[in-house]
Amino acid sequence: MSEEIFVIQAITTGPDGCPYDEIVDIAVCMVDLSSNTYETVYHNVVYYDPKKLGKAKLDYISGIGGLYAEEIYAGDPERKVADDIMEIIEEKNIAAFDDKQEFGRYMSFDPWNITLRTTVMPSVSAKMPISLKCRTPADEPITIRKAYRRLLRNDPAAVGTGRRAIHLAQMTSELMIHMSGKGKY
Repeated sequence: MSEEIFVIQAITTGPDGCPYDEIVDIAVCMVDLSSNTYETVYHNVVYYDPKKLGKAKLDYISGIGGLYAEEIYAGDPERKVADDIMEIIEEKNIAAFDDKQEFGRYMSFDPWNITLRTTVMPSVSAKMPISLKCRTPADEPITIRKAYRRLLRNDPAAVGTGRRAIHLAQMTSELMIHMSGKGKY
Protein backbone atom coordinates (compact mmCIF):
# COMPACT_ATOMS: atom_id res chain seq x y z
CA MET A 1 0.00 0.00 0.00
CA SER A 2 1.22 3.47 -0.84
CA GLU A 3 2.10 5.63 2.11
CA GLU A 4 0.70 8.73 0.34
CA ILE A 5 -2.91 9.63 1.00
CA PHE A 6 -4.61 12.73 -0.36
CA VAL A 7 -6.80 14.36 2.28
CA ILE A 8 -9.74 16.32 0.88
CA GLN A 9 -11.91 18.73 2.84
CA ALA A 10 -14.57 21.09 1.56
CA ILE A 11 -16.88 23.85 2.69
CA THR A 12 -20.35 23.47 1.21
CA THR A 13 -23.50 25.57 0.88
CA GLY A 14 -25.32 23.31 3.34
CA PRO A 15 -25.36 19.88 5.00
CA ASP A 16 -27.81 18.13 2.69
CA GLY A 17 -25.47 17.04 -0.11
CA CYS A 18 -25.92 16.94 -3.85
CA PRO A 19 -28.20 18.07 -5.53
CA TYR A 20 -29.36 20.44 -2.79
CA ASP A 21 -25.98 21.86 -1.83
CA GLU A 22 -22.70 22.55 -3.60
CA ILE A 23 -18.99 22.62 -2.78
CA VAL A 24 -17.75 26.22 -2.62
CA ASP A 25 -14.31 25.89 -1.03
CA ILE A 26 -12.07 22.83 -1.41
CA ALA A 27 -8.53 21.88 -0.40
CA VAL A 28 -6.27 18.86 -0.81
CA CYS A 29 -3.25 17.90 1.28
CA MET A 30 -0.90 15.05 0.41
CA VAL A 31 0.00 13.11 3.56
CA ASP A 32 3.10 10.91 3.56
CA LEU A 33 2.65 8.44 6.41
CA SER A 34 6.16 7.04 5.98
CA SER A 35 7.70 10.41 6.92
CA ASN A 36 4.75 11.73 8.99
CA THR A 37 4.56 14.91 6.93
CA TYR A 38 1.98 16.60 4.76
CA GLU A 39 1.95 19.22 2.06
CA THR A 40 -0.96 21.37 0.91
CA VAL A 41 -1.26 20.71 -2.82
CA TYR A 42 -4.48 22.50 -3.76
CA HIS A 43 -6.94 25.09 -2.48
CA ASN A 44 -9.56 26.95 -4.47
CA VAL A 45 -12.96 28.60 -4.26
CA VAL A 46 -15.74 27.63 -6.69
CA TYR A 47 -17.65 30.42 -8.43
CA TYR A 48 -21.35 30.80 -7.80
CA ASP A 49 -23.52 33.84 -8.25
CA PRO A 50 -24.30 34.88 -4.67
CA LYS A 51 -27.75 36.12 -5.74
CA LYS A 52 -28.63 32.64 -7.02
CA LEU A 53 -27.28 30.93 -3.89
CA GLY A 54 -29.53 33.02 -1.67
CA LYS A 55 -29.23 34.38 1.84
CA ALA A 56 -29.69 31.07 3.70
CA LYS A 57 -26.80 29.39 1.86
CA LEU A 58 -24.56 32.47 2.13
CA ASP A 59 -25.24 32.63 5.88
CA TYR A 60 -24.40 28.92 6.22
CA ILE A 61 -21.14 29.33 4.28
CA SER A 62 -20.00 32.34 6.30
CA GLY A 63 -20.98 30.72 9.60
CA ILE A 64 -19.28 27.38 8.92
CA GLY A 65 -16.30 28.43 6.80
CA GLY A 66 -15.83 32.17 7.14
CA LEU A 67 -16.29 32.53 3.38
CA TYR A 68 -18.16 35.54 2.01
CA ALA A 69 -20.06 36.40 -1.17
CA GLU A 70 -17.19 38.41 -2.71
CA GLU A 71 -14.84 35.43 -2.51
CA ILE A 72 -17.40 33.08 -4.04
CA TYR A 73 -18.13 35.54 -6.84
CA ALA A 74 -14.38 35.74 -7.60
CA GLY A 75 -13.96 31.92 -7.60
CA ASP A 76 -13.14 29.63 -10.51
CA PRO A 77 -15.79 27.71 -12.51
CA GLU A 78 -16.89 24.45 -10.89
CA ARG A 79 -15.79 22.32 -13.87
CA LYS A 80 -12.25 23.80 -13.77
CA VAL A 81 -11.93 23.17 -10.03
CA ALA A 82 -13.28 19.62 -10.37
CA ASP A 83 -10.86 18.91 -13.25
CA ASP A 84 -7.94 20.32 -11.23
CA ILE A 85 -8.86 18.10 -8.27
CA MET A 86 -9.22 14.98 -10.43
CA GLU A 87 -5.83 15.63 -12.03
CA ILE A 88 -4.31 15.49 -8.55
CA ILE A 89 -6.22 12.55 -7.05
CA GLU A 90 -7.08 10.23 -9.93
CA GLU A 91 -5.87 6.67 -9.24
CA LYS A 92 -4.63 7.75 -5.80
CA ASN A 93 -5.66 6.97 -2.23
CA ILE A 94 -7.97 9.61 -0.77
CA ALA A 95 -9.50 10.22 2.64
CA ALA A 96 -11.39 12.84 4.62
CA PHE A 97 -12.24 13.34 8.26
CA ASP A 98 -15.70 11.88 7.49
CA ASP A 99 -15.68 10.12 4.10
CA LYS A 100 -19.46 9.78 4.09
CA GLN A 101 -19.80 13.57 4.23
CA GLU A 102 -17.18 14.57 1.66
CA PHE A 103 -17.38 11.70 -0.79
CA GLY A 104 -20.82 10.19 -0.25
CA ARG A 105 -22.77 13.44 -0.18
CA TYR A 106 -20.80 15.57 -2.66
CA MET A 107 -17.86 14.12 -4.57
CA SER A 108 -19.60 11.01 -5.92
CA PHE A 109 -21.67 13.24 -8.19
CA ASP A 110 -20.94 15.20 -11.35
CA PRO A 111 -18.74 17.17 -11.92
CA TRP A 112 -16.52 15.66 -9.20
CA ASN A 113 -17.47 11.99 -9.73
CA ILE A 114 -14.66 10.18 -7.92
CA THR A 115 -16.44 6.84 -8.35
CA LEU A 116 -14.07 4.17 -9.75
CA ARG A 117 -11.37 6.82 -10.24
CA THR A 118 -9.79 6.78 -6.78
CA THR A 119 -9.38 4.51 -3.77
CA VAL A 120 -11.23 5.81 -0.73
CA MET A 121 -9.39 5.02 2.49
CA PRO A 122 -11.12 4.86 5.90
CA SER A 123 -12.26 8.11 7.47
CA VAL A 124 -9.69 9.75 9.69
CA SER A 125 -12.29 9.79 12.46
CA ALA A 126 -12.99 6.04 12.12
CA LYS A 127 -10.96 4.99 15.18
CA MET A 128 -11.45 8.14 17.26
CA PRO A 129 -13.50 8.23 20.44
CA ILE A 130 -17.24 8.55 19.82
CA SER A 131 -17.17 12.12 21.15
CA LEU A 132 -14.88 13.07 18.24
CA LYS A 133 -17.07 11.64 15.47
CA CYS A 134 -19.60 13.60 13.43
CA ARG A 135 -23.15 13.21 14.66
CA THR A 136 -24.67 15.08 11.69
CA PRO A 137 -23.18 16.25 8.38
CA ALA A 138 -23.26 19.87 9.50
CA ASP A 139 -21.02 18.95 12.46
CA GLU A 140 -17.97 17.98 10.39
CA PRO A 141 -16.07 21.33 10.42
CA ILE A 142 -16.81 21.83 14.12
CA THR A 143 -15.85 18.23 14.96
CA ILE A 144 -12.56 18.52 13.05
CA ARG A 145 -11.61 21.61 15.07
CA LYS A 146 -12.71 19.90 18.31
CA ALA A 147 -10.66 16.73 17.59
CA TYR A 148 -7.67 18.81 16.51
CA ARG A 149 -7.69 20.91 19.70
CA ARG A 150 -8.27 17.89 21.96
CA LEU A 151 -5.76 15.45 20.42
CA LEU A 152 -3.04 17.81 19.21
CA ARG A 153 -1.69 20.45 21.49
CA ASN A 154 0.13 23.61 20.35
CA ASP A 155 -1.54 23.85 16.90
CA PRO A 156 1.04 21.89 14.86
CA ALA A 157 -0.56 22.92 11.53
CA ALA A 158 -0.46 26.61 12.57
CA VAL A 159 -4.07 27.17 11.52
CA GLY A 160 -5.00 29.32 14.49
CA THR A 161 -8.71 30.03 14.26
CA GLY A 162 -8.91 29.29 10.52
CA ARG A 163 -12.17 27.82 9.28
CA ARG A 164 -11.63 27.53 5.52
CA ALA A 165 -11.27 24.25 3.60
CA ILE A 166 -7.48 24.63 3.58
CA HIS A 167 -7.46 24.80 7.38
CA LEU A 168 -9.77 21.79 7.68
CA ALA A 169 -7.55 19.78 5.31
CA GLN A 170 -4.42 20.72 7.26
CA MET A 171 -6.02 19.82 10.60
CA THR A 172 -7.31 16.52 9.18
CA SER A 173 -3.81 15.76 7.83
CA GLU A 174 -2.26 16.35 11.25
CA LEU A 175 -4.96 14.18 12.83
CA MET A 176 -4.24 11.40 10.31
CA ILE A 177 -0.53 11.54 11.15
CA HIS A 178 -1.37 11.49 14.88
CA MET A 179 -3.71 8.51 14.52
CA SER A 180 -1.15 6.67 12.38
CA GLY A 181 1.47 7.22 15.07
CA LYS A 182 -0.88 5.64 17.61
CA GLY A 183 -1.39 2.64 15.31
CA LYS A 184 -5.03 3.53 14.71
CA TYR A 185 -4.82 4.51 11.05
